[in-house]
Amino acid sequence: MGKFFSGGRLFGLLALIILLVVVAGVTLRSRITQLSLPEKWIHDSESVVSGWIYEPVFQVDTFFRHLSDLQTLYEENAQLQTLVNQDQSLRTEVYQEELQNRMLKQMLGYKGKTPQFQLIAGNVTGRSPISWNDELTISIGSRAGVAKNYPVVNQSGQLVGRVVAVAQYSSTVELLTSTATSDGVSASIVSSVAPAYGVIQGSRSHSGMLTMQFISQLASGLKVGNQVVTSGLSNIYPRGIVIGTISQFVSDGTGITRSAIVQPAANMNALDYVFVISPKPGQVLQ
Repeated sequence: MGKFFSGGRLFGLLALIILLVVVAGVTLRSRITQLSLPEKWIHDSESVVSGWIYEPVFQVDTFFRHLSDLQTLYEENAQLQTLVNQDQSLRTEVYQEELQNRMLKQMLGYKGKTPQFQLIAGNVTGRSPISWNDELTISIGSRAGVAKNYPVVNQSGQLVGRVVAVAQYSSTVELLTSTATSDGVSASIVSSVAPAYGVIQGSRSHSGMLTMQFISQLASGLKVGNQVVTSGLSNIYPRGIVIGTISQFVSDGTGITRSAIVQPAANMNALDYVFVISPKPGQVLQ
């Protein structure tokens, strides 16, 4: 057996195997490229039939593949929308925090500038659309030292109104813009010549604005844009609290006095935090 596979016989056997493989390949290629007439007919028939089957199958496969792609796209869009919503929510929270911090800084700044006042801080907890320009509810009451007729200012120290009703943990504030009261605020117009005095009430002709009445016609140096402050001629409002600015003057027909429309300095539509001004022990607000 070892003699049979030794030497040139093994080499001859390998050459024969290689030759058979080459001949078989050539034969198969010849059969593929040179079909007989029946083989051509069968080949064409198979091609037509397979075309009928392949096209619908291909379309169905493509359809379901597209459905899968759409499902994937839908899921990716849902994830992106979730991220966008989270981003918007975070931006809103950050904005609210920044706004709150800004207001608190303003409150601290005002408190530092007015050591003569005892300020009780609170926030707005209720406001009815029906009485929007008339009153609101704040989060501090008698337990915090609040009492009736105490002045109320915003975070920057601009006059908002006064306390008209007090509970233990809340109070009702009547706004400057209210037309539901006959009480007014004694005020003065800051002028380069001399202050002019009058009474501030909520305007009946200009919603959300103030009317200053009984301004003497003899007062000089008055003009649109002049600042209006509390006069101190009252046992409720201390002197110098900013009320607003003159928007226009109006004749009252008497020839003795005139009126003015005043733009409130405090943004009455955006009241979140307020100070109630309380007299210190032994102090009279003036």
